[in-house]
Amino acid sequence: MIRFFWKYRYYNLFIIFLTLVLSVFSLKNLKVFFESERIIELSNVEKDIIDKSLDDKNLILVGLEFSDSLTYESLVLIKSQLKLLDQNKNIQKHQSIFNEKEVVYSSFVPITISLLDISSKEKYLQSVEKIKKFNSNFITKDFKNLLFVIKCKDLNSENDKEDLLKFLESHFAKYNSKNIFSTGQIKSEIYMQENVVNEMIYFTISSFILCSLILWFYVRNIYLVSINIISIVLSILFSFNLSNFLFGGIELVMIIIPAVIFIITISDYMHLLNSNQKFRNRFRLFRSQMQYIGKPVFLTSATTAIGFLSFTFVGFDPLMRFGLITTVSIFISLFIIVTLYSLCVDLNYIKRKHEVNSVNKIILFFSSIKKYQFPILCVFIILSFLGLFNISINNFLTDEINKKSPLYKEISYFDNIFGGIKPVTFNASSNISLSQLKSEINANDLNIDFIYNENERVVVKSRMQDKGTIKSNIIYDNILKKFDLKIGGVGFLFDKISNQLTKEVLLGLVFAILVIGVFFVVFNNFNLNYFVVSLIPNVIPLITCLGLLSFSDFYFSLSNAFIFAIVFGLIVDDSIHIISAYSNCRKRDLSIEESFNFCKKNTFQAVIKTTIVIIVSLLPLLFSEFKSISQLAYITIISAIVAIVFDLIYLPKLLKRYIK
Repeated sequence: MIRFFWKYRYYNLFIIFLTLVLSVFSLKNLKVFFESERIIELSNVEKDIIDKSLDDKNLILVGLEFSDSLTYESLVLIKSQLKLLDQNKNIQKHQSIFNEKEVVYSSFVPITISLLDISSKEKYLQSVEKIKKFNSNFITKDFKNLLFVIKCKDLNSENDKEDLLKFLESHFAKYNSKNIFSTGQIKSEIYMQENVVNEMIYFTISSFILCSLILWFYVRNIYLVSINIISIVLSILFSFNLSNFLFGGIELVMIIIPAVIFIITISDYMHLLNSNQKFRNRFRLFRSQMQYIGKPVFLTSATTAIGFLSFTFVGFDPLMRFGLITTVSIFISLFIIVTLYSLCVDLNYIKRKHEVNSVNKIILFFSSIKKYQFPILCVFIILSFLGLFNISINNFLTDEINKKSPLYKEISYFDNIFGGIKPVTFNASSNISLSQLKSEINANDLNIDFIYNENERVVVKSRMQDKGTIKSNIIYDNILKKFDLKIGGVGFLFDKISNQLTKEVLLGLVFAILVIGVFFVVFNNFNLNYFVVSLIPNVIPLITCLGLLSFSDFYFSLSNAFIFAIVFGLIVDDSIHIISAYSNCRKRDLSIEESFNFCKKNTFQAVIKTTIVIIVSLLPLLFSEFKSISQLAYITIISAIVAIVFDLIYLPKLLKRYIK
């Protein structure tokens, strides 16, 4: 394998360059898929409920906020403008206070009358009093906010979606409102499509700059710095190009792939650079470095890949595709970095004095706190218990959206003013007591938009606040206990399915951890002690991190559950290098003390430098508009710090005890 990389390095470079060219052209119109819609399409609930729920994706909510209360004259003017909505070819129908009906019950036959009557000023004043008692969903009691629910036709073209949003924006701008708010899946798709790509470019460039600076500090060699940056860029382009080729675009969850590749590539590269034996021949130097670091680098890539491969067993296409693409990308990034390094082997590169001294100070610091190892271990154990017992599974429709983003602020407007943005549909037999059902729905803080009959059944379309799956599922159970009906809608199906999928992801991670333990045993001549040594220093920091997160409002969700596979991969990489270096020393008949002295001079340094580079490179991601990105950054940073404390203080003790 070593000779292959050396002999065919120029051919490999040509293949990499060709892939780069193809990637640039194929990614010009990159499509981003959105999980909420895919969850529904892939759910196992009854098809008729799914079909009704998928209608919700074509809903657009428009809210108008006025400085003063609306008058009779202003409402008449607004109503006169509404006919323009009917004329738009992409609008199927719309609901507002102007066609909201009050249901009057006469025997068993419901009779509806208009809630707002502006045929005359006298009737308008009567309507005002009625609306204040009725609690309309489409106008606030102070008459300062109006809601329009717009049902669009199926729009397949991105241009049609953008044209419709522009039309609505220009149309409602004529109403002279102080603020215009809008939300819905169509708008979210457009917003995400624009911002995902822009943010990936911005934060990737920022991370590149920081990564280059810190690498330059350590190596002071432009070629060696460039190799790492080019390897990362090429790996990211390849991963997105592969997903685009196989699946026609990328899943929203794949926006963290650049960060994943950053972590993996930097880890491998820092350990490669740390093995800087002196030779007069470039091939001999390359071969020596590969022989020394090749096995642990391959093991780190393989174990990290196992973590992501676990997602392919989750019955959810977006995560399956993410797991597959990331797994392939891990090995591609390894291929790229080894190929490029083989072209730029530096016979004169040695560890700089400032590099060694700066890292040695950190090693000395950890040595100085070893006398506090028992209290530190107690803290780890306490935090681990907190992490195991105080973290819950919950999911919100807005989990992926940062609370500081403009999109979230618009969604919050509808949540606070008009009772929420999460659609829930109730489908009951026509002989049900509609008044009782309506009262129960309202009692559980759901707002009814409209009621109609369909196929001898009553359909109630409602909305609720995004309270999370835990509270929402309690509400559904309460209603189902009292009424024999079916519940559908995007909101209900999301609540029903997302928690189960989150559990499957976490179970997949547990399975991957066990597989990695077995993997260690197999690669070390079936020595069962390696199972203990490989798992304890990796699992405890992960659970400790959860304990620290339990002091915040953290909860497991679809947007962050998979992050822990990434974090576990990082933690495993560091411990693998330490374990491999120690084992090799012992196999060469070095004493335990000599083995650890070797690790301190070489492997510990690489582990520390890797951790520093990763932490610095991830700092820009803390400010991401997408929650999964920002969570990836701070969870990884916390875990990396905890892991390095454990690896440098407690892992040597485990090795002394179990690996003789």
